[in-house]
Amino acid sequence: MTELMFVPDLRTIMVMTIFVFAIQGFFLFQLYRIKRRRAFAILALGCAAFSTGFVCYFLRPYIGLNWLSVPVANLLILVYPVFLLITLMECYAIPQAYRAVLWALPGIAGLLYVCSVHMQDGLLVVIVASAINGLFYLAVAGFTARYLPLNEPSMRMTLASNLVLAVTLFGRAGVGLVMDMGVAPAAMAPSLAVWLSYTLLIALFCLSTQIYGLPLQEFTRSENTLRHLASVDPLTEVLNRRSFFERAEVLLSSRQQDQRSLSVLMLDLDRFKSINDRHGHPTGDRVIIAFARLLREALRHDDLLGRMGGEEFAIILPGAQADQAAEIAERIRAACEAEEVLADDGFRVKLTVSIGLAERDGDCSLESLLKQADQAMYQAKDLGRNRVVVLAS
Repeated sequence: MTELMFVPDLRTIMVMTIFVFAIQGFFLFQLYRIKRRRAFAILALGCAAFSTGFVCYFLRPYIGLNWLSVPVANLLILVYPVFLLITLMECYAIPQAYRAVLWALPGIAGLLYVCSVHMQDGLLVVIVASAINGLFYLAVAGFTARYLPLNEPSMRMTLASNLVLAVTLFGRAGVGLVMDMGVAPAAMAPSLAVWLSYTLLIALFCLSTQIYGLPLQEFTRSENTLRHLASVDPLTEVLNRRSFFERAEVLLSSRQQDQRSLSVLMLDLDRFKSINDRHGHPTGDRVIIAFARLLREALRHDDLLGRMGGEEFAIILPGAQADQAAEIAERIRAACEAEEVLADDGFRVKLTVSIGLAERDGDCSLESLLKQADQAMYQAKDLGRNRVVVLAS
């Protein structure tokens, strides 16, 4: 019995490639119109070039082997990985993206030479074009592995798809070389032809995967950026009031379950209003920034820091009893007292801070803890500022 073998139709694959890349190019262009990200427009142009190249290739039976169906077709297909590399460089703000074109010029010149001199030798053109394309995609994979963050899923997908593309195209060139040299048995010729068709299917799958992966990663990065901007204070880069309370509630709930100790600090810069009035708001902003920096430097990895508003900050110290929290608070106070900020008028502004401390007792709520720490802070103000006051809860 004759074994049936699925043979993909080359012209059908070409039509699929034309429409898939035309649609993807349109999709990317619409993303560019929405996001105004130049990377999307560049990759859309790459998709348009790739699709147009296959249109020229598809027209060979009707117009014959000429400049449009051989050199132009292969050139348009070859420039796609160049557009892809420029897109990656744009996405990650790597300077001088035009260098990708310079790197590709030798390969483009070599392909155009072969296509021009050996235009009628279709198999030779396939071999050379596949080999040069494989080198281009291997170069994109190497660039991705060396310069781009592989912790991002889309970059791992880009690396893998370009490696698969490179191997597939090198295999296509190898099969074409075997057919051109006539070293394979005649019975293998149909199988080799089928392999050439399959390589186009593999390439289509890999290219489509990375085209959709890049916009997905861009939207993920944009979402993460927006989430970050919504959760931090723009001046100091510490948690804003809302995010501080959200995370503090989660932290307090987990600590109540295991009954571990927890302390809260409320901190308020002394005489901050007079600093603003005397030296101006830009100096006041620098004071706030400097204070937030020294707070971050004084805290542990698990501690929670937030800006409550103005010159007032709050800190949650998980696992710290009152005596441990008092040591941390005193370290902060001493660091603040040693800090100086240069004002616009050349005056060196010295800083001090009043700190109130409260330790959790039983099932005390976050609001109650912060209120107790706030009361302790005002006691520190009343006692002359620049001190730490502990209020047991």
